[in-house]
Amino acid sequence: MEAIAKRALLLAALLAAAAASADPAPDAADAANDPLNAVVKLEVARATPNVYRPWITLTATGAGSGVVIAPGRILTCAHCVTDASYIRVRKHNEDALYHAAVEHLDHDADLALVRVDSPDFMADVTPMEIGGTPRIQDEVLAIGYPIGGTDISFTRGIVSRIEDIVYLHGQTCLLGVQVDAAINPGNSGGPVLDLGTGLVAGIAFQGDKKGEALGYMIPAEIIRHFLVDAEDGKIDGFPDRIFEENPMESPAKRRYYGMEDGWTGVVVEDVATEEGKKALKADDVILRLDGYPVSNNGKIRLAGNEPRSLYYPVYLKQVGEEIPVAVLRGGEAVETSFPAVKRDLRIRTRAGGGKPDWFLFGGIVFTTASAEFLSASKAEFHDDILADKAFEGDEAVVVSDILPDVCVEGYLGCDDTLVRSVNGTPVRNLRHLVELVDGCEEGFLRFGLDDGEEWDVDMVVDAGELREATPRVMKRYQIPADRSEDLRRAPRKRGGGKAAREK
Repeated sequence: MEAIAKRALLLAALLAAAAASADPAPDAADAANDPLNAVVKLEVARATPNVYRPWITLTATGAGSGVVIAPGRILTCAHCVTDASYIRVRKHNEDALYHAAVEHLDHDADLALVRVDSPDFMADVTPMEIGGTPRIQDEVLAIGYPIGGTDISFTRGIVSRIEDIVYLHGQTCLLGVQVDAAINPGNSGGPVLDLGTGLVAGIAFQGDKKGEALGYMIPAEIIRHFLVDAEDGKIDGFPDRIFEENPMESPAKRRYYGMEDGWTGVVVEDVATEEGKKALKADDVILRLDGYPVSNNGKIRLAGNEPRSLYYPVYLKQVGEEIPVAVLRGGEAVETSFPAVKRDLRIRTRAGGGKPDWFLFGGIVFTTASAEFLSASKAEFHDDILADKAFEGDEAVVVSDILPDVCVEGYLGCDDTLVRSVNGTPVRNLRHLVELVDGCEEGFLRFGLDDGEEWDVDMVVDAGELREATPRVMKRYQIPADRSEDLRRAPRKRGGGKAAREK
């Protein structure tokens, strides 16, 4: 009965909004009880480091949407408020502005909680409830403030697809729901309501320009994970995938692994973490994961026969929780478990605030790979960066930009590349690259670069020439120093001899 009442209230609010032009002065009591008062506009000023030229801070203003889910607490997208220096909140039913602050950010899930402390803010707001993820073809309603509009907007559609997708903000792969309701810039952070229940089914967060009506929302399961994670005041994020698997759709392959009639599963190809290797081994056949039977094509089924990916039960666990698994190992069924963990990747995760490390040599800009860089980059080397550290301090280094100058003539297309080596020595991290460059007084430096797609290239430069050109490039492009503050603190190591001339 409560769900039916909520739906009736929502539809009444929609009718009232549609009639607003004919009745510019609605009854005060109706306005105060409007459930749409919980949908707000966020006006955000931000100071964001430029990922290609990290000494530059970009200041900008933008807008997003949000939904009140608890007194003084607004749920929105992380990308709407990352690097925020100032946040104002507007409600559609009044002209007052409320100041807000970020309380929790989860870059993995692209979700954030924003806090408003003003006691007046909640006077006419009833928080919206988080419901469940709708099913395919269920009707939904996206509410928000798209394209910088000042008035609340509604777009109606159906659920088109439910599957794991890449969350562009955090470069994570989690459950996403595709809807054909229009999702435009400014809708991000706004609620998507299930019209069958009147409850929040998801949060609008991104679209796909490669097709028409390809909008996506963050579903209820992911929202709940974030809210539970935030309860202790610390965001751990979502567990990472720790194993790679292959399907078992070949009858011969299933016989090879000794699977009995009626058994299904997938075979483990590789396990990434040491803790995971205690529970899973290459050639194990995963029969059940967290109690879900695993199909031969790597799917599980929820109640109602809804398909989900094999990793669905993994990323719904909180970091540190155990995940039970049943495997077939050497013809014998084994029950075991492994912990849900965050992998220690070569990429720096989004921290928000602060500038990334960088090093300028001649016209070449080097920086440490980050989630922000991957989001902005068009390169295809993600798999080389989104990999576990091979040793403590292992971090991927990239050429983020080539600043035009005679000293780098012929290499202006070598930006957006992964740096693999310097004079044949594998690069461990940005500090190591700086040491290798500083240690080469004269002669040639050969940077082994990889764009992850069609080619590897050796960028060969004259060390003395680029070192001499660096002050000129700094002056031309108004760069305050040749390296970031952390790298300036480190003692500079100068080599006494010439660099080897590699053939």
